[in-house]
Amino acid sequence: MTLISDEGYQLLRKDITGGISKVMHRYNIASETRINYFEYDKENKCVYSIDSDYVQTHIVQLDFHSQYPSVMSGEPNALNPYTCNTIYIPAQLIEKITEQNKCRQLIYDANRFSSDKLVVDQMYLFVAEMKGHIDENYLNEVIIWAPTLKNIDIKTNKETIGEFMYNHLVEHKLPHDIMERKLTNLFDSMNQVMSFNNYYLWLLIDSCHFIIDEIVSIATFTKHTKFNSFVKEFMSIRQQAKDDHNDGLAQFAKIVLNSAFGGDALNSEKYANTKLLSSERTFLQHMMSGFINSTELNDNLYAVQVDKENYHCNTCLQVAYFVLDSAKFWYSNFIYNFVYKAYVMNRMHFIQYDTDSLTWAISGDSNRGPEQLFEAVIKDQQFYDRYKDSVFTDNRKKQILHLGVEKYGLNCIALSPKNYIINNEIVLKGVILDQNPQINEQTFIDCINKGTVTTDVNTTLAQHRGVMSRLQMNRNAITGSMTKMIVLQNQSCLPFISNIRADIYFIKQ
Repeated sequence: MTLISDEGYQLLRKDITGGISKVMHRYNIASETRINYFEYDKENKCVYSIDSDYVQTHIVQLDFHSQYPSVMSGEPNALNPYTCNTIYIPAQLIEKITEQNKCRQLIYDANRFSSDKLVVDQMYLFVAEMKGHIDENYLNEVIIWAPTLKNIDIKTNKETIGEFMYNHLVEHKLPHDIMERKLTNLFDSMNQVMSFNNYYLWLLIDSCHFIIDEIVSIATFTKHTKFNSFVKEFMSIRQQAKDDHNDGLAQFAKIVLNSAFGGDALNSEKYANTKLLSSERTFLQHMMSGFINSTELNDNLYAVQVDKENYHCNTCLQVAYFVLDSAKFWYSNFIYNFVYKAYVMNRMHFIQYDTDSLTWAISGDSNRGPEQLFEAVIKDQQFYDRYKDSVFTDNRKKQILHLGVEKYGLNCIALSPKNYIINNEIVLKGVILDQNPQINEQTFIDCINKGTVTTDVNTTLAQHRGVMSRLQMNRNAITGSMTKMIVLQNQSCLPFISNIRADIYFIKQ
């Protein structure tokens, strides 16, 4: 059901955030890199990056199977502790509540753990606007994965991002001392009002010692699981197409699944309309208040940009909001309710993660190869055996709310989000690698060791006034810039903490 309330629209729109993409340890080499961990010193109010005695043996990259369609599927999963092990999707907006006692009753409702469908059917989903923080006494329990994934404004100055990265930006004339809005890992709301859906907020409270400081409002919704058959059908089509090596159909099914929660998740009202107009009408448009720009296409045709006077919402914005927030819930739930409980955390550290992937450095059995995966770091075999079938697939087939092993190897260098190399396989967003053979493993190593910035050349075709041209564009491809966190000289990337300056983040020898 589409929204009919402008107030509801504004509540959801302003806090819609896309997929996560972060790096936490940039240089990870087997038999060389030590497993690193972070520590908050409560007494001295500072943060340490510490190398353990465990040496990395290999790396493993996991893939979240169809993350967005999975969380909108309404498929039960035993790892989900809430509402009959099911992530529900919102339907109709019911009301906006500001009365504090009623808000707290909804948030702390003990029925969230119920496995009785009759009880759960009476519950509403909600979006809570609030401020909060994680209890300082428990920061070290969550510091290696700050669980609050939200957008903040980051000033890329020395005081905020730290001396090491700031000096790199200045030396190579990269953007600095500017304000950037980034999605990053946090421990609190940074004294800002942020919104969370009920699943994400429950996880923060129950697993991460999150304390609510202020509740602004709660918007409630009815719920459903009506997308289940759609998700199952298209995941089946995609898997069958992959089995048949029909790449076109597999890609089509993937696109349908990943975009099904609505194009209105995009902030489309922030973008201009583009009209194709004659020269006469373009002249008139120049005198209108909404005129932005015009580009000549031929003698009597112009592309004219005008500001929007209004906007509309054709799809269910609440679905888009919940899919994106529930994806963050499911990601964090996997870490806190499976990884933390199943594995020895001081023998592994995060390397990088993306919307639907996660890479680890592991100190396993030095006499075995990387195909050992996580076998040597299991600490609770009984817990692992109980939940492994709810988490992993072992037949390389896509399964709702499950993960699979994407790849494994010895080394991973991850310079910044969507910019890493594993097993000589390079991931570099926006770069055509076939046209840039100069970008290889040594390029990544030089960026780490020497701060070297590498440019790329992308060749494209463009048409202007009936003439086809070949264009070559040069730009920075590998810069080493990483401003979402505080990067230290040992290449560890630490999350921001309120009231803790970057100059009191230290490497402890």
